[in-house]
Amino acid sequence: MVGTGGARRVPVAPPDATGDGPPPDMVRTGGARLAGPPPVITVSLGGLLLLFVASRLLYLVLIDPTYLSPQLGDELHIGTIAQELVTGPTLPFTEYRANNFALGTLVIGALTAGFFELLGPTVFALKLAPLLVSTLTLIFWYWTIQRYAGELVAGYFAVLFCFSPPLLTAYSVAALGAHSESIVFSALTAFLLLRMLSDETSSPAVPTLLGLTAGVGLWFAYIYGLTLLALLGFWLWHDTGRLRRMRILWLALGFVVGSSPWILLNVQTHFAGLVIDGKNVWEHFGLDHLWEGLAHPRKLAPYEFFANIASSDPRDLPRRSVNVLYSILYLGPIMTAGVLHLKTWRSGPTGRRSTPTLVGFGILYIILFTLAVQFSDFRQDRYHVPAYPFLFFFAAHALAYCQDRFPRVQRQIKTVFLASVVVLGLGTHAPLLSLERPGTTLSAKGYAYAYLPWAYLDTHAPAGPRDREFILQQAQRPTFSIFLSDILSKLSSDDQQELARAIAVLLAESAPLNGQTEDFDRLERLVPAGFDKYFYYQLGVSAMGRYRNEVPKAVAAVNFLHHRSAAAHHLALVGIYRQWPKQAVLERTPESLVNAPGAVAPEVSPNYWRAIGHLAGRYWYDKDHSLSLLNTHLQVFVPRVDPAVQRSFLQGVGQALFTYPATDNWLAPAELERVPQAYQPSLLEGWGMALGDEELYSPLPRTGHESLLWLASTNGFSARSFVSIRQGKAQFEALFEEPASSELELPRQAL
Repeated sequence: MVGTGGARRVPVAPPDATGDGPPPDMVRTGGARLAGPPPVITVSLGGLLLLFVASRLLYLVLIDPTYLSPQLGDELHIGTIAQELVTGPTLPFTEYRANNFALGTLVIGALTAGFFELLGPTVFALKLAPLLVSTLTLIFWYWTIQRYAGELVAGYFAVLFCFSPPLLTAYSVAALGAHSESIVFSALTAFLLLRMLSDETSSPAVPTLLGLTAGVGLWFAYIYGLTLLALLGFWLWHDTGRLRRMRILWLALGFVVGSSPWILLNVQTHFAGLVIDGKNVWEHFGLDHLWEGLAHPRKLAPYEFFANIASSDPRDLPRRSVNVLYSILYLGPIMTAGVLHLKTWRSGPTGRRSTPTLVGFGILYIILFTLAVQFSDFRQDRYHVPAYPFLFFFAAHALAYCQDRFPRVQRQIKTVFLASVVVLGLGTHAPLLSLERPGTTLSAKGYAYAYLPWAYLDTHAPAGPRDREFILQQAQRPTFSIFLSDILSKLSSDDQQELARAIAVLLAESAPLNGQTEDFDRLERLVPAGFDKYFYYQLGVSAMGRYRNEVPKAVAAVNFLHHRSAAAHHLALVGIYRQWPKQAVLERTPESLVNAPGAVAPEVSPNYWRAIGHLAGRYWYDKDHSLSLLNTHLQVFVPRVDPAVQRSFLQGVGQALFTYPATDNWLAPAELERVPQAYQPSLLEGWGMALGDEELYSPLPRTGHESLLWLASTNGFSARSFVSIRQGKAQFEALFEEPASSELELPRQAL
């Protein structure tokens, strides 16, 4: 018989400890008392780690570009940090941070730099840093569970971690420096906390290391604060001995040392780290979120978690069924064990002494996590990631408990559960992989300099996100010229063009309109040479954004360009008519728009009619999301449109149908190709124009001569459709064509 741990001052309960010794014929293991030899998993930790790493590497090599990342833009900024460190940083290291509230971006960026140095700056190398962190997470959790819940539970946990739902798999290899990587600190915290509570000595090492972990984890990602609250509540409840005061002092010392980077940085930035998305941290919490959840039960935090536990991707047709299956897989053992334990607890002796257990710590964390999510507006899937390891632990512990209560079917329980985990895991990941284009991550560039100026301005805004006035002020400061000289001068030709285009777009967003000549001249001179066309096009887009549904006001706002350059004025008008249908309120019917056309110059007439077609496409398709109804409308309506503008009108409808493959109203290629042949070429040309416009604002990595956005969006189209899409994209890109130049000229500085 294995003892319960004796009468320690602050005893940490061994697996399934109850306060009473087990019967002589029982062996304590795996979080349950099992009759006879326990049905332990014979695979060692090394084998489980090999399974985890190998499965994730295979996932990275075979993944379809469409499913590459849940937050690819944020990942590419991490890659940019790494690339800067490899090629020689131009800015101080802390200036590369993606935001002020999750400094883990710098840590993951530095870690990624090592993989870039070894393997080159690819998406594959970018994702090895989070894979390393996820592997450490599995190690720490396995050690913790093995020590405080048993070998069997640890084995089950590792299997669940290896065959995780697709959503967690995606985040386990996502280089974000935020919530997904912060789970390693939660795992280490649980291990150190229970280790400290079981230590009768006055050694300061464990509480100091625990405090250091808490300090670093908190500035790595604020969501670790839930683990910190659970740590403090659990510790103060159970640790009542004479060593408590000294441990608090050592923990506080470690916490101050660990959090010192956050303190130093926020002293310099006037505690900008307390602002998230333009609001103070505490302003994201409130009772309104609770009342909304009570009024609409599907908005309650537990429901939202399990409703999207495997995937929230609208492209997954059986998504709801998959989420239900995963929920049953995890909640089935947990609820069964809960009912069995409740019966045992009611019939058992009372007055048992409460002891700190890993189960108790996990329950406290889940309670805090549920309350925090329910009372806040942090509802996206990425905020759910830290709860997955605790869910896996509870499912593993419950399964071992059920095996203990039903010794005659222990093997059957294990077989059915593990088979379900493996089959469900393989079945849900298979649609995410592609054998047609394997190895995309091995060749795609793993960074994008286009995100650098936006991140720089975001982290230097005095309060909240950037605005036009702030961008204007920063653009005219000497420090901003770093982007235009030092960084641009060291980049390759492709990277120069990517960053220069982003700078032109950024400057246009902040440019003063209505003839404020002096400020506009200073800003215009900052545009990198050769990228003025992007600047003027974006100026029109920005004007439409400022005046929303009022096209005449937006047109009037850019009229001053006509006196400077007819070409610049034309590009601004193109930008206006491209942006107008995207944001317009659908108040008028397509018939009224066509019957009462606006007065436009002949040279912009095609762009005007594309805008009308875009509005008509939205009007017909956004309501019902039915392509067959759209076809009916087209067959009735298009013959009534002037033949001279029918092609432009249909191109506009095609622009309305384009969406990035991750969106709810994504149309599969097979559906688009069912449009009548008479209209199909023009529709697909417009679809290609929209794709080109999307590439302008989404500088996703390229593999060869094509971007990942192009590969993901055009996958599945026939050769004939592919030609029409490419023609439309080429027509949009022709707006910005410049004579070939061997080297990008630096902008004319006005500083």
